[in-house]
Amino acid sequence: MKHNMCLSLRAYAKLVLHACKFSQRAVCGVVLGREENGRVEVTDAVPLFHQGLGLSPMITAALIQVDEYCCRRELQIVGYYQANELLDNTLPDVAACRVADEIQEKFPHACLLMVDNQKVSTSADDLAVKVYKMHDGKWRIAEHSMSTLDGGEQSLQVVSRLLRNKVYAGLVDFDTHLDDVTQDWMNPSVNSLIELTCR
Repeated sequence: MKHNMCLSLRAYAKLVLHACKFSQRAVCGVVLGREENGRVEVTDAVPLFHQGLGLSPMITAALIQVDEYCCRRELQIVGYYQANELLDNTLPDVAACRVADEIQEKFPHACLLMVDNQKVSTSADDLAVKVYKMHDGKWRIAEHSMSTLDGGEQSLQVVSRLLRNKVYAGLVDFDTHLDDVTQDWMNPSVNSLIELTCR
């Protein structure tokens, strides 16, 4: 059975903002959500790293903390996202596949989201992610119809406004949290700005 995926505005905005904040580097994170009626509902994103993406001990430590957060809220880690350093590179590398494999072991309908940096814009008219799903033991690009953005074009406009307003400047990833533990990697202030912008 094919499992469609729906990205919430919050999840999509945060992964795009993460890619923008560190536009000269590769970034990664995880998406959270739950499975409902044969569909994966992605409700949030947790920005993880903007340096040393392939460092297994750091990824493992971050995943443990995010997993604990999820358990308290009846959520799961349902996927992994990455934006590559090069503008035109949307292919998952070995590190991305390895982390996505680990997530997929716990959540069989996991997704691997690759940010298409060329579509990240202050006047976006298309989803800036390519969705990969596990098929025959390999991560393969999913059919376009299998993934949607909740709110569609209106949500794309909200994300464009967030970029124009440089909301990404306040985004905190796990790397930043490790440098200053007072910084909250769940980004409550960014979440509030996303909510305010869509009103």
